[in-house]
Amino acid sequence: MSVQQAIVVESPKAPFTLGSAKIPSPAKGEVLVKILSVALNPGNWKQREYDVVIDEYPAVLGCDVAGVVEKLGEGAEGFKKGDKVFAQILGGGFQQYTIVPAAVLMPIPENTSFDEVATFPIAFTTAAVGLFAAAPIGLGLNPNFSWDKPHQGESALVIGAATSVGQFVIQLFKFLGFTRIIAYASKTHFDYLKQLGATEFVDRVEVPVASLAAHPALSPPVKVVYDVGNAPDEAYDCVADGGSIATAVWAEKLDRNVEGKKVTLVSAMGYIAGADVMRLKRDDVVGYLGTPEHTVFGRLIIKNLPEMLKKGVVVANRIEILPNGLVGILGGLERLQKGSVSGVKLVAHPQDPAA
Repeated sequence: MSVQQAIVVESPKAPFTLGSAKIPSPAKGEVLVKILSVALNPGNWKQREYDVVIDEYPAVLGCDVAGVVEKLGEGAEGFKKGDKVFAQILGGGFQQYTIVPAAVLMPIPENTSFDEVATFPIAFTTAAVGLFAAAPIGLGLNPNFSWDKPHQGESALVIGAATSVGQFVIQLFKFLGFTRIIAYASKTHFDYLKQLGATEFVDRVEVPVASLAAHPALSPPVKVVYDVGNAPDEAYDCVADGGSIATAVWAEKLDRNVEGKKVTLVSAMGYIAGADVMRLKRDDVVGYLGTPEHTVFGRLIIKNLPEMLKKGVVVANRIEILPNGLVGILGGLERLQKGSVSGVKLVAHPQDPAA
C-alpha cells in the first residue's frame, strides 16, 4: 500500500509532527478523497491537548477537507472519480488522501474554490445546528431549512462576530430574515461584517463583554444571541425574556429561569452526523457528542449548503493560505493555540511541497 505524508500525533498528548501514513482503501459506502485544501480549527489543537475525539493512535487530525474523488468503495453512490467535493470528517484531514463516508460528501459548485469550501464544514455546521436545528441540539429557528425568511423583523446579537463561526452566524441571521443583527467584535472587522449582513456594531475593545448589556444597542434586549465568545452569562443579560441563546461553549447549563426571566440556552456542537454515519473505530471515544439528531439535521445541511453557495446566499470565511504544504499546518496550529489568529480561516494545501 502506498504511503503519504501526514501531520501525526503519535500518542496521547504528543506533539504534532510531520510523518507518514498509509493511503487507505475505501470500504463499503466510503470514498477516498485526494485533499487539495484543508482548513484549521481551534478544536484541532484542543483535541491533541486534551486527548478528546481521537479514536486511535497514531492519529491524524483535521476535519475540514476539500479535494477530488480518487476512488469509490462499494455502494458509494452519487459521485465518480474526479468529482470536486468537500466534507466534514472526524479526523484524517492533515494528510494528502483521506477516507470520507459518502453520506457526508458534498459537491463543490462551479463558482466556488477548494479553499473557499474548506472553510465551511465545522464552522458553518456549528452555526447552522445551533440556530436552525430543533431541540435538543439547536434553538429550532428553522428546523426544516426554509428559504422563506421566517424571522423577518426580529433582532439578534453575535458575540464573537469576527470568528469563523461568527461570520457564518451573521449570514444565517440574514438568511432567516432578522432585521437587526448586532455584531460584537473588534472595530477593525466592522466593514467586513457589514458586508456579511451585520447592521449594528459594538467594539469589544471599547466595551468589555461584562458591560455589553448596558450598551444602547442592547436596549431593548434582543430576541436571540449566538455566543461564540465564551460569554454565556453575558449573553443571558443581553437577551429578552422568552428569548434564546446558542453558545459554542461545551457543557453549559441549559434552560434558565432567574429573576422571572425565562431564556432557552443550547450548547451548539458542529457535528454534521452522529456515530452511525461517522463510523468511529471505538464507541467510547471521549468528547464525541454527535447524535442521531445531528445525522438527521446534517442531511439538510448537505442538501442545502451547495445550493446556498451556488446562489451566493453564503460566502466563505476570509482565508489565509499557509505556505509549505503540510509543514505549514504545524505553525498554523501553534498560532491558533496562542490565540494570534483573528478574522481569517487558516487553510493549507497538503499536495504542495515544503519550501
